Amino acid sequence: MKILFYSPHPTHDIVSEVGYATHQRETIIALQGLGVEVIPVILGGVTLSEMPFKDGKALEPKGIKGVIKKIIPRFVWLSLKNFDLFAKHDFKARMRLEQAVIEHSPDLLYERSEYLQDSGTKVAQKYGIKHFIEVNAPFVEEMRAMEGWHVWQWLAHFKEKKKYRAADRVFVVSTVLKDFLVKRYKVNPAKILVSPNRINEKSFLLKAQSPTKIQVSFRDAAPLVGFVGSILPHHHLDIMIDVFAKLNKENVDVNLLIVGGGSLLDELKRQAEEKGLRDRIHFTDRVPHQDIPALIQTMDICVMPASNWYGSPVKIFEYGIMGKAVVAPDNGPVSDVMVDNEDGLLVQNNVDEIATAITKLVKDIDLRHRLGEHFRQKIIQGFTWRHAAEMILKEANK
Repeated sequence: MKILFYSPHPTHDIVSEVGYATHQRETIIALQGLGVEVIPVILGGVTLSEMPFKDGKALEPKGIKGVIKKIIPRFVWLSLKNFDLFAKHDFKARMRLEQAVIEHSPDLLYERSEYLQDSGTKVAQKYGIKHFIEVNAPFVEEMRAMEGWHVWQWLAHFKEKKKYRAADRVFVVSTVLKDFLVKRYKVNPAKILVSPNRINEKSFLLKAQSPTKIQVSFRDAAPLVGFVGSILPHHHLDIMIDVFAKLNKENVDVNLLIVGGGSLLDELKRQAEEKGLRDRIHFTDRVPHQDIPALIQTMDICVMPASNWYGSPVKIFEYGIMGKAVVAPDNGPVSDVMVDNEDGLLVQNNVDEIATAITKLVKDIDLRHRLGEHFRQKIIQGFTWRHAAEMILKEANK
């Protein structure tokens, strides 16, 4: 079996320690581990030297483009930028993909779907190649929420419908995202498979054995609640500060470790200071990804206060493989993976429910261990990247 793994996004590489890169990299490694020859065509780069951008600031336009962006209306700028994406970049991506197809004659084209880009569909149809598409978000809605309106959104919807209807298989990360594609684009549900995010359990556990240089100290040895991830609005970490204010008022002896950096970090620190929680909450800021497993190891309870309605959160697998008791949102993507009171405690995104769940776990050590071990075993048995690769290979061989 020869699979051409295609990612047309101009900046999404496979070497960074971020979600999109990890997903692509680990899928490729898992497929190779099953004896598959994988030819990566990754427009964002397969080595650090190929990555066109290193950070968010480098993405900002320079020179005359920077001046134009400042003086024209935002929707005009977005319209111009997205025209460049589908008319210029996706054309170049298609040329590169066609060259790889001609050179390697793959049995399957596996594509990580991206916004406003349908070059994979065009090439698969032109050369008669079996075509699988992986979908990680409702792209048009997600991009409108992140960036705003532009004149090409009608075309984006058209391309989404075209891609998913034409594909032989569509892999989505959650059941609710599958339902969305069926309703929004009338995609045949029989060819949509739900494949949540996963974890490389061996690599993660190996890193957990390495000591971290991050120093964390509290005034006492109370149970430690932890969060790992970016400090951004969609994670609603302000709720965790309010949760700990409530727990502190109720004399629940517990500490909080927040691992990660982001735009709201300073605001969270101020919020914790104002509520008199300096001795109860420790912020690490950004840390190397290799230190994360060891930091999770120090935690007794791991929390994810919120997540979006469609995406499969990687952090619950990182928490779970370490055997930690997990408090997570009671939403569709999490419920695809976890069962309440079996794999963790699933709650609504509010102070009272999160505080109640944490209090329950603080007081019941046996419950913590039972939930943590049950979820750990579930991950080992069905939620590793090898399992994802096996699903792809099974469908490819039909």
